[in-house]
Amino acid sequence: MPTPPWFFRARSGAPTPTRTTETAVPESPAEFVLDPVLTVPPPRRGRRALAHRQPDPHHRREQLIAGGIAIVAASVLAGNGVAALGSTLDDEARAAALPRPQTFAVSEQVEAPLAGRDEFSITWTPPVVYPLGPGAPQTDGFGYRTAPCAGCSTDHHGVDWTPGAGTPVASIADGVVVAAGYDGTFGMKVEVEHVIDGQAVRTLYAHLQSGSVPVGVGQAVEVGQVIGAVGSTGQSTGAHLHFEVHLGGSPVDPVAWLAANVRTEPR
Repeated sequence: MPTPPWFFRARSGAPTPTRTTETAVPESPAEFVLDPVLTVPPPRRGRRALAHRQPDPHHRREQLIAGGIAIVAASVLAGNGVAALGSTLDDEARAAALPRPQTFAVSEQVEAPLAGRDEFSITWTPPVVYPLGPGAPQTDGFGYRTAPCAGCSTDHHGVDWTPGAGTPVASIADGVVVAAGYDGTFGMKVEVEHVIDGQAVRTLYAHLQSGSVPVGVGQAVEVGQVIGAVGSTGQSTGAHLHFEVHLGGSPVDPVAWLAANVRTEPR
């Protein structure tokens, strides 16, 4: 059966046209002609076909640069337009666009409750006190005197108080006991070393009752602590307290010194 002039089979994998008016089988597999106007190239295969489809990198970069320039230009033009629009606003419109101040009014005053406080008390202990309390009767003062008994001194280095036998005797300040015991002249005595206002002070308590001294040498005592009782031991004419104050190893008038250092309230 003869082949129709509009039908043929392509050779070497060439594309098959669907219709033609004049058919001629090509001698070469490279290409065939459907008519004088239409030319169909053979398909590309393998690596050469892939290379044909990849875009040009240089051309792609130029496209990106051109797109960026267009975006920047559009942004500048848009900003100039906003500035031009803002410049056309008059002062009244500008003021209306500003935030308005707010005012507040207080309807009533409410007093805040007072914070509760814990009750407390302060106990203050004076640093220096009288050994018998103020107001004890005094018989002999500091300095020269007529000796009241055989063996008694005429140069009196202290003061004598007569509050009555057995009256408690207290340390005038915090300190350390440096002597405690019986002495032939002072009888039962106690000596205490103190530091008062940064100054070393030694006090002596003499003619105490036997067995009334509860402290010993080296013992720390506090201001107002009882260290004995009024007695009449040693060279004595009756129950009394002989009291001395020594500063730097020398005796001073105990009455004047106590008056200058005893206080009833904090400074």
